[in-house]
Amino acid sequence: MSTDLWEYRPGSHPAADLALVGYEVHATDGPLGRVEQDGGDHLMVDAEPWVPGARVLVPVGLVARVDHLDRTVHLDCPRARVGTAPPPAEDLTTRRPH
Repeated sequence: MSTDLWEYRPGSHPAADLALVGYEVHATDGPLGRVEQDGGDHLMVDAEPWVPGARVLVPVGLVARVDHLDRTVHLDCPRARVGTAPPPAEDLTTRRPH
């Protein structure tokens, strides 16, 4: 059974009406970064700890579960797979001033 990458899996985000901005994102092989934007069908993640100055687009179909108590999004893939996701739209890629 294939998963639509742009839709949450059933049961992966039980409080789907809550935005995930500020949540930590963890891949199967370690932390990825922090959710900067919750686009509904994707999460824009500031991956500064993993890739300096980078933002990555994470399709919500990669979300295995969301832990609202720990404010953590758990993915079902390694960081390298997220790194191969399509690039975000141009208006989402502007760098933040540090």
